[in-house]
Amino acid sequence: MKRRVIAFALVALCVLPFSSCTCSSSTPESPPAKPTRAAGFSGIKPTMRSLPQAAEQPEGVITPGAVETKAPPTLPPASPGGEARIPDNFPSDVPVYAGAKVMGTQVMGNKATNVIFGVDAERPEVFKFYKDSMVGSGWKTTQQYEGNDQSFLTFEKDGTTTNVIITNDPKTGKKVIAVMYYKEEPLPFAEF
Repeated sequence: MKRRVIAFALVALCVLPFSSCTCSSSTPESPPAKPTRAAGFSGIKPTMRSLPQAAEQPEGVITPGAVETKAPPTLPPASPGGEARIPDNFPSDVPVYAGAKVMGTQVMGNKATNVIFGVDAERPEVFKFYKDSMVGSGWKTTQQYEGNDQSFLTFEKDGTTTNVIITNDPKTGKKVIAVMYYKEEPLPFAEF
């Protein structure tokens, strides 16, 4: 009998710590339910701001300073005669179509230059002229497209890229040749 009492006491001592842990446990309260919003644009609520009170507004008058008027900028003529001319850095081995007149030049990004010529010729003739004569001068054709309204050719030689576009001038309807050229320069950072 003494052994049963000791065994019972031992079991009771082992269970006692576990029973005391569960006796005083309580379940935490659940968080409050979030209000439901309507779907779509009706679920968006505008933010309301209160306007400053009259006492908060600064007093006084702000007046703008005097505005200085300037004349619009004007471009200097391309040459002493006022007519556009071929730039000095135009590649010597890029031909100019016979009878083409320089309409203007543009300096573009990456030190590229665009020379625009007006010509009285048909687009297929101009396309064939540049395709044949550029290859004859040692240029490699890298791109070409011949369409009904616009054609273009791209050539490369010694690190220089030249694009030739033949199209119509939207104002006059005459043929326009745009010759853009630029020298490939190394990137200022390592390629990846």
